[in-house]
This record gives sequence, structure tokens and C-alpha cells, in this order.
Amino acid sequence: MSGYNKLLLYRICPLLDFLVALVFICFSGKVTELVAPYLGWSYTSGVNLLTAIPLVASVALIGVPVILRSVGFYHRRNMQRPSTALRQLCTAVLYYLCGLGVYLSLRDHSLAFDHILLVNIICIPVFIFLRFLAVRVCLQVLGKGQRCVVLAGSREDVASGWEKLPASWKDNFSVVGYAYAGECTEKSLQEMIEKYSPNHLFVFGGLTAYHANEAAIMQCEVQGIDIYLMLKGNAPVNLRASLNVVEHQRVLMLSSTPAYSWGRLVKDVMDRVVAALILLCSLPLWIVAAIGIKISDPDGPIFYRQQRSGRFGKPFGMWKFRSMYKDADARLEEVKKQFGNEMNGPIFKLTNDPRIFRFGHFIRKTSIDELPQLLNIISGDMSIVGPRPLPVYETAEFPDIAHRRRLSVKPGLTCYWQIEDRSDNGDFDNMINKDLRYIDNWSLWLDVTLFFRTIPAVLFGKGAK
Repeated sequence: MSGYNKLLLYRICPLLDFLVALVFICFSGKVTELVAPYLGWSYTSGVNLLTAIPLVASVALIGVPVILRSVGFYHRRNMQRPSTALRQLCTAVLYYLCGLGVYLSLRDHSLAFDHILLVNIICIPVFIFLRFLAVRVCLQVLGKGQRCVVLAGSREDVASGWEKLPASWKDNFSVVGYAYAGECTEKSLQEMIEKYSPNHLFVFGGLTAYHANEAAIMQCEVQGIDIYLMLKGNAPVNLRASLNVVEHQRVLMLSSTPAYSWGRLVKDVMDRVVAALILLCSLPLWIVAAIGIKISDPDGPIFYRQQRSGRFGKPFGMWKFRSMYKDADARLEEVKKQFGNEMNGPIFKLTNDPRIFRFGHFIRKTSIDELPQLLNIISGDMSIVGPRPLPVYETAEFPDIAHRRRLSVKPGLTCYWQIEDRSDNGDFDNMINKDLRYIDNWSLWLDVTLFFRTIPAVLFGKGAK
């Protein structure tokens, strides 16, 4: 299969997914009719989503490739791992369920409608995944045709850079020529292009090689030849590049944080909605906490507000139910000196902290003391899932400036460390590594997963002290 045919096959994937969804919707009535007797369902023969709700079904159908593209399903030319594709499909289904929930809350619907809707929601992603596997097999098994490439850069950079690339990746390419910096003229490069019709130009030597090979890059750019700028081995591995044009000036943006996307927008909305729902459902616990605190230490306030580091280190007042005596802050240095610190690094943790009153241990063990942070989430200072916000004075004592990358996203109620370690592991570097792992691998599906993993951690009091 030629490189052009492989590219064409990839580019028609959104159309294939649209057709898969369309065909299944048209026949979903028959499928529902077949499974209804086995599941004890009632069903009206001859009805499918397009006949039951034509306008909504049509909009949802058109949105299939759009939503899949927004979750990254087409970003790697359908060559991502099957597990990644499954996760992306689940994220797309989650988007649809959010929209569907709004629709169903505004209209009356029959039980038969629910059954056919359920069949479509389950089966369409299954058939799209089967389509994904079929295209992936075609690209892997039938796609033996190599793409022609020209290698550019200094002789040393080209030799070492090409040698370091994995063989499984190099097998997809056939090197047809070299455009060594300072040696290859524009005329000789053009003759090479006309003779071999390369698909790509690989430029070795890192970001500085861009200017050293600018003539070759511009020559390939105007002819529509893709250019790969190969970074050096010591280049940051978490940077994501995007090119913008500002008044005819090209600006290369390098970012190490999750890109703002539909997923981020949905996360912001879901944070506030989920926080508001949890707040309403937990109001009885607020009353219990208020009464317990006032009985334990009548002279102090019910709530405790502390300056914590928010996104990019901007301070904000984080709310908690007070679990310590009112003079706890004044006694901090005394307690550190007398009892030490169970956490290495700048963060202070102590299991039997004498500043905590008895009821305070209970609300900490059950995480009830964290409930007021729902107000911080609703106000936009925090998120449901994200690195825990640290006190400003602890952030100022970070031993390595690279630790501040955990501040590049909104802080949250829960994240990997709260679920997997919490106070059971007093290693500061471990906490930082888990927070950076979250940032580097962020997705809406990851947030949903961590949220549901938090529930058993809270119920069983894992690591809470």
C-alpha cells in the first residue's frame, strides 16, 4: 500500500465512522426487536432513533466524527494502541451521555425509547472500535510501502540522530537522499525532490538546526513536503508544540501543560456541577461537623481558611472545617521542634499532632474536614481532581524549581497521591512525581477514573490521619 493510499485510508476514517453509526441506527430497530424477548423488554416494531426523534438523532449522528476528533481518536492516523482507542471512545460516550442527560430531562419519553437508546449507545462504539481494528490491521499488514524521506542537518547530527531512532519506526521510511547543512545547494535538493518525490524532510540537530537548514525547510514547505524537526536527546520530553501566525509573524508555542480543549471546558463545567451536587447531599455532615467543632473547642471558629498556592502559584484562601485548636498556627514551629516531621521535604505531616482535638481526628479520618473546599471549586479556585494545594509557605520552600510545574494546573480535592498513598507514604518526591504524572497524562477520562477511585479511598479511610 503506497503512502498516499495509507493517508487516504486514514482520512476517510471519520466518514467510515459516520457511515457505521448511520447504518447501525437504521437497523437498530431490528436489533432491539431481536434482543427484547431475551431481556424482557417491550418494543414497538419498525421504530429507530431517526424515526423516533429525527432532528436530535441527526444532530447526534453528524456529531459522531466531530466528538471523536475532539477526544483525539484521529490524531495518530488510527495507529494508537487499542487500549488508547477504547479510552477515547469511552470519553466520547461520556460527552454524549452528558448531552443526552440534558435532553431527557427536558422531554417525556417512553420505556421503549430508553431501550433502543441503550442499544445504540452500547453498540455504535463497539462497531466503531471494530472499524478501528480493521483499519489498523490494513495499515500494519498491508501497508508495506515505505515513505521516502530526505535527511537534513550536519553530517554528525544526521548520522547519530538516525542511528538513535528505533528500528520499528525507521522501517516505515526509505532514505532517498541527504541535504547536509552547508553542502547541499537548493538546486541539488530540488533535483533530489523531482527525482525521488520524497514525502518528508527530517531535520536533525534540535531547534538550532531550524535556522541552519532554513533554506531546505522553506524549499520543502512551499512544495507541501512534511518537515520533521528532530529534537536532541536532552530536550524536554513533556513539551507540546503548536504554530501560530500573528500579523504574518510565525510563533512556535511550546507547552508542557494540557492544551485547552473541549475536554478542559467540560471539566470546568462538571467541576462546578458535581461540587454543587455533593455540597447539597452533604449538608447534614456540615451540621454534624459544626456541632462537633463547637463542642470540642467552643472559643474557635467552625471554619479554617488558609492561604494556599493555586494555579501558577497564585494564592487563594482555601476553606476547611477546623480540626485543630485555635492556636495551632502559633504552635507549628514548637511542634516541629518537639516531634519532628514524618514527611521529607518542605511539607509537614504528623500522625499524632497534639494540635488536633479529638473530634478533629474523626473529621480528618473521614475527610469531612475537606467538604468546605467544594466552595473553592464552585468559585473556580480549585477542581475536583488535581494536585493538592499546598500552603504558600511550603511552596516557597520547594527544593527544586522543577517542582513548581505541579502549579501549572488547578489544584484539586483528589489526585493520585490521595488515592494511592496519602499519609501512608511520607516521600515528598513521590508526591511530586504522581502530580506530574497526572499533568502529563491528563484526559477527561482520567479525571472520571480518579474521581471514582477516590470514593473507596475515602470510605475506608486509606492513609487519612
